[in-house]
Amino acid sequence: MKKIENMKRIAFIIILGLSLSLHAQRGKGDQHQRSEFTPEQQAVLKTKKMALHLDLSEDQQERLTQVNKSWAEKKAEKRKEFKAQFEGDERPDADARYEHQLKMLDDKMAYQKEVEKILNKDQYATWKEHQNKRNRGQTCRKGNGKRNSDKRES
Repeated sequence: MKKIENMKRIAFIIILGLSLSLHAQRGKGDQHQRSEFTPEQQAVLKTKKMALHLDLSEDQQERLTQVNKSWAEKKAEKRKEFKAQFEGDERPDADARYEHQLKMLDDKMAYQKEVEKILNKDQYATWKEHQNKRNRGQTCRKGNGKRNSDKRES
């Protein structure tokens, strides 16, 4: 009798563990949904979200669509280049990763300056605040250990 009960418990634990792991893996497919869109589509979506959030004029939307399109194209190109480095057995060395991150940050700064030219001061302040909140959230999700330090700074 006890053997049957123990086997039932073990089977239940195994089934529970499998269902939890399958459920956890199912959510990972949505993370890279943006990469399925073309740079043009990414730009339009990003601009529409900004228009809703910042109450943009038509002229601002058109200008931002162009900036967002060029930004999305650059990002797609850089992503392909960087992924190509991971194709073989060897990973990029620390210097290559450092250079990649420097270029990414330079591109982000250039994008930020372009956005600043298009938005008025209030819109830009709102956008910047939103960017800071998003970046803090990404830092927490990545598990860098900065979650507690971010809470203390706020």
